[in-house]
Amino acid sequence: MSHSKITKRGYSFYLEQWFPGGKKYINVCKLCGQRGYSPVIEQAGFCDDPHHRAVYTELVKTLRKLPLDEAGRCEMCANAMDGGQDARTAGGNNDDL
Repeated sequence: MSHSKITKRGYSFYLEQWFPGGKKYINVCKLCGQRGYSPVIEQAGFCDDPHHRAVYTELVKTLRKLPLDEAGRCEMCANAMDGGQDARTAGGNNDDL
């Protein structure tokens, strides 16, 4: 049986067992519960430490990037809560739609 069939998606043995301090770089949307990694790990100088390099590798391999706003919401939930505007209609003239 392959390893991918016995391991949950979004689960990293390294982060859960060996370096649980890396969980602080996992963002969770407060409304929908979507999980992803924080954009902080993509900043220059983050991977200088060997532990941070291993955390970066595990998070990028396991999760997607998930930036949160100041209220802890993902982009989709923020758009839904702030009037339902999507990227096509936000800030533009809606006469041609």
